[in-house]
Amino acid sequence: MLGFLLAFLFSGDWAQDLASLQRFNPEWFLPAAGLTVISWLGGGLRIKALVGPHDSRFSYFKCAQISVASTAMSYITPSSTGSGPATVYGLMRQGLSFGRAAAINAMSFLSNVIFLSLAGLFAWALGAGGKVADIRLPIANLSAGALFQWSAWAFGFAATVIVVLALLPNVARGAIRRVMGSGHPRVERVLYGFDELHAGIVAYWEEGKLLFVAAVLSGVLHFGARFVLGYAVLRGFVAEAPFMEVMLLHIMLQYLLFFMPTPSGAGIGELLAAALMGPFLTPGLVLPYTAVWRLFLNYGTVAVGGAQMMGWLGKDGAR
Repeated sequence: MLGFLLAFLFSGDWAQDLASLQRFNPEWFLPAAGLTVISWLGGGLRIKALVGPHDSRFSYFKCAQISVASTAMSYITPSSTGSGPATVYGLMRQGLSFGRAAAINAMSFLSNVIFLSLAGLFAWALGAGGKVADIRLPIANLSAGALFQWSAWAFGFAATVIVVLALLPNVARGAIRRVMGSGHPRVERVLYGFDELHAGIVAYWEEGKLLFVAAVLSGVLHFGARFVLGYAVLRGFVAEAPFMEVMLLHIMLQYLLFFMPTPSGAGIGELLAAALMGPFLTPGLVLPYTAVWRLFLNYGTVAVGGAQMMGWLGKDGAR
């Protein structure tokens, strides 16, 4: 929020930028807000599918709550690191053990990586990569194309770690013993949790293949709504816009933001959004567009999911 205030202050004509916010057509408010809710519902479907091999009694409503809270925590932490602990915490509040909850979180992350990778490659193949490759960020003169490649390597590394845990559990057990020693009760608790994590991941291979595929496909709602959101916000400011081109560019944008080292890619996201959407907007609308896009993409989810998380913490802390 402070970054946006500074952006308006130093934009050269902050009064005009603020006035341009009023040019957003209110008819597009409901579609944009609806896409935010659809993203929440898609995240709930992902959690619901992944809980299946462990506890089919979970209600979809509880899964959606966990998804919104974990998404909110991902938005306010660097590289989305808050999502995992929030997911595990939410699942454990419903009675799952730490190991099983961690397994669900690992597969949730893997399903997101698979969907975003496929979507990113699809957008790149259809020409969006060429537009992104020419953008340079004022961070070590880094190109967005190089950022895409680094993100792809990070995705691949994270997915490999999860696969290794599933296929070579003894390697991880040996590493834990070398780092923490052996025989101590705390070490045994860690190893027990790891064994549960491993068993939880293997469960998807043995009896949850279709549920994992369903979790990947839930990205059509969870991430697809975010891809289309950029078009809805753009139409709120301009009369016409090419739907497919704008959506493909926002696929690349979401892909790049997933691993950024600032909360929700703050700073980098604003630069990329302005560069990608600038050709469709008059100069005075670029900053207002970015502000409204962030409002629907992040701030609403942070408000709802953050309130959910604070409510959980308040109840558990009072016990």
